[in-house]
Amino acid sequence: MSRQYRWYRLFFIIAALGIALPALSAQDNVQARPWYARGLEKLGFTVFSKPQPLDDFSIQALGGSFSKLSDQKGKIVLLNFWATWCPPCRAEMPAIDRLWTKTKDKAFTVMGVSVGEEPGTVRDFIGRQGYSYPIFVDPSGALGSAFGARSIPTSYILDKSGAAIAGKIGGAAYDDAETIAFFGELASR
Repeated sequence: MSRQYRWYRLFFIIAALGIALPALSAQDNVQARPWYARGLEKLGFTVFSKPQPLDDFSIQALGGSFSKLSDQKGKIVLLNFWATWCPPCRAEMPAIDRLWTKTKDKAFTVMGVSVGEEPGTVRDFIGRQGYSYPIFVDPSGALGSAFGARSIPTSYILDKSGAAIAGKIGGAAYDDAETIAFFGELASR
């Protein structure tokens, strides 16, 4: 399957999130659903009927080094597209930071990707806020576009092989005890 085809397929899945969310929930076969579906749905994620394989990508960390998606294999990834000017993004960032702090010793990581902003702008914002989770920059917005992040925040949960298992448009509260325990369990399986 061509790389371009995979990106287009993922884009159409993302576009369907807003349209098909009620239909997806109604069509799910309760017995065939993965164990994590209910926990992710409680957070507002749409769980994909099967994991969506992703092409590897490389992205610049805020500190200047580059990281690949494949570097995260073996970990559950919260891939979060955001921007400094976005109020819902800024509202969920403290919760993402608390989730990261409580789960970073597990097979879990966060990839917070700033979309369409210069690294200096993002660096200044993160410096003022003091967030500790991994931040990356996508100044051109190319990666965000490939993932259909037309509205932010947009987040995905990636399994340990790097496939997308769920997606969400909009913010979430990631830091209550139940959610932190859920992500800990997701990372341990």
